[in-house]
Amino acid sequence: MGKGGVALGAGPERVDYAPRASWADDWGVLKAMWFAQHDSTGDGGAHQTRLENFYKAQAELYDGYRHRMLHGRKPMIENMPAPSGGTWLDLGGGTGSNLEYFGPNLDHFARVTVLDLTPSLVAVAKDRVARNGWSHVQVICGDATDPSTPGLPPAGSVDVVTISYALTMIPEWKKAVANAKRLLKRGGHLCVCDFTVDPDTQSRLMQTVFTKVFATDHVHLSAEHVRFLQGEFNEKLLLRKYGSFPYVPRFIKSAYYVFIGQKK
Repeated sequence: MGKGGVALGAGPERVDYAPRASWADDWGVLKAMWFAQHDSTGDGGAHQTRLENFYKAQAELYDGYRHRMLHGRKPMIENMPAPSGGTWLDLGGGTGSNLEYFGPNLDHFARVTVLDLTPSLVAVAKDRVARNGWSHVQVICGDATDPSTPGLPPAGSVDVVTISYALTMIPEWKKAVANAKRLLKRGGHLCVCDFTVDPDTQSRLMQTVFTKVFATDHVHLSAEHVRFLQGEFNEKLLLRKYGSFPYVPRFIKSAYYVFIGQKK
């Protein structure tokens, strides 16, 4: 149970989604990350173009590598409220891999929507939906900060919104949170997991180092994310942990969090 007696993780059984990847697959991802076309000017190109330049060469290999470094996804999904016949919106949902954690029980939801800004990741998500025959799932290529994005559910109609490892990559991330809040029903839940810095457990030097390193991949760490979420929603769960990375010494770990809040 969460704070206030909320049955976090209630609903259908989740599965242990763990996609396999060969060394060659991992090398393909690493090569794409190292040699991606980076927009060093910051304002010299659209955000969507920057993301597409970064992900297009690794989109098909994304899940096999990322599940070993995006450690917050599993506990977020395990604790995510999932009302029967409800509506789930995955903002910044990438390849749609979060849906895999429900496996054959995804039809527990009446409607599922995955939205992402990056065309190459959206293409993978659409292939996933078609391959699994999920007729109640739609995939949208659009901006999580834009309330007018075609295909979004009506305001106040969504039971749960998830945002996993996306807030740190959205320049106007507060608008994405506001959009999620607008779409949620009263009493609906927002579930977020992401990288962060933790002033309580990290030295100022380590916070600076991780912030600068992550920024080279368009990931902008900030302790403000959690504080803002706590102010906008009634907090039901907050986990703070550290996770490792493939091919990096295991003593080098980055802070991440899982936040579940209920619309006030």
